[in-house]
Amino acid sequence: MTRSTSLNPWLAALAVALCVQFPAQAQERFTLNIPGVSDDRLFTAAAASDAAGCGGHNVSPALNWNAGPAGTRSYAIVMHDPDGQKGQGVDHWVHYGIKPTTQQIPAGAGAKSALEGIGGTNSKNTTGYVGPCPPVGDSAHHYIIQIYALDLAPDALPAGLTRAQLLEKIKGHVLRNSSVVRRYHR
Repeated sequence: MTRSTSLNPWLAALAVALCVQFPAQAQERFTLNIPGVSDDRLFTAAAASDAAGCGGHNVSPALNWNAGPAGTRSYAIVMHDPDGQKGQGVDHWVHYGIKPTTQQIPAGAGAKSALEGIGGTNSKNTTGYVGPCPPVGDSAHHYIIQIYALDLAPDALPAGLTRAQLLEKIKGHVLRNSSVVRRYHR
C-alpha cells in the first residue's frame, strides 16, 4: 500500500485561505499603551493620589491606542484596582464618550474637566482620575487600565455612570478591548 504524498486540493485551498487570513487579523489588533513604559511596571509617584500621605500628584498616565475596528463610534476607559478595599476593588477612573478619531490622552488629562467625553463616577464618588493610594505595607496593588472600542455614539450614555453601570450599559456594544497593567505600593 502506497501513500499519496500529494496534498488534497481541499486542504491546499484551506491552507492558502488561513495564510491569507492571519496577516489580516494581525492588522486588526487593538492595543492600548502607556508611552515609554512596558506592561506590569510600577506607576511613578506622580501618578499616585495627591491625598495626604499618598505621595503623588494625581497625574493620570498618558495613554495611546491604535484605531478601533470598523464601526467604532466611541471609546471608554476604566482604571480598576482589584486588590483595593481588601480585594473588593477600587475604581480610580471611569471615562467614556471619547470620539472615535481620538487615539491618545496626554498625562494629567484624566484629572481635568477639559478631557473630551463624559466623566463617570469613581470609588471616591467623584468624576475624573483618582491616583493610587494603597495602604502602607500592602504588597503592590495592580491597576488595570482598559479601553473599550464601542459601537455607541459619544453621547449615547448618561454622565456619572459607575464602572459597574458602564459595563452593564456597554454589554453587546464592545467591538474590541485592550488593557495594560501597572502596579503601585507605599
